[in-house]
Amino acid sequence: MGPDLEKAIHALTLRMRLMRVVQEERQSEDVLTERESLILQQLAEQGPLSVSQIADAWSEVSESTISMTLTKLWKRQLLSKTISPDNQRMTLVALTDKGRAVLNKIYEQRKERFQVLFDAIQVTPEEKEVLVRICQRGVAYFNEILGLNCETKTNK
Repeated sequence: MGPDLEKAIHALTLRMRLMRVVQEERQSEDVLTERESLILQQLAEQGPLSVSQIADAWSEVSESTISMTLTKLWKRQLLSKTISPDNQRMTLVALTDKGRAVLNKIYEQRKERFQVLFDAIQVTPEEKEVLVRICQRGVAYFNEILGLNCETKTNK
């Protein structure tokens, strides 16, 4: 990576993070944390999972912390917990309809933010195609690093 690209990425990342802070301050208290949002996305992409399967994606976070986060989401009725039919000692966690609706709202807000950015900086169709290919390669790289064997849904 050349110094110009590194500087541009740093500047853009900083401003995107600043914008997110501003937006989060304007939102209500029942907004999901980043971890909660990512767990909902993980369940949407991979289907019902056990607590340990979810925790496996969070190497720096204890399973008990993940379990507490799941309990918060369960209390908000964003996910359900059921006993695995294959192993009675395992609890499976899945999105509820309410959880899917919240996640769809997150996806829609993300799409709108990027659309505003793309419109403001006048991204061309050709540039969008290049960006899609770069993002796809990035997803494939992270899937490999994280040991994920899932395809990211393209409608997000």
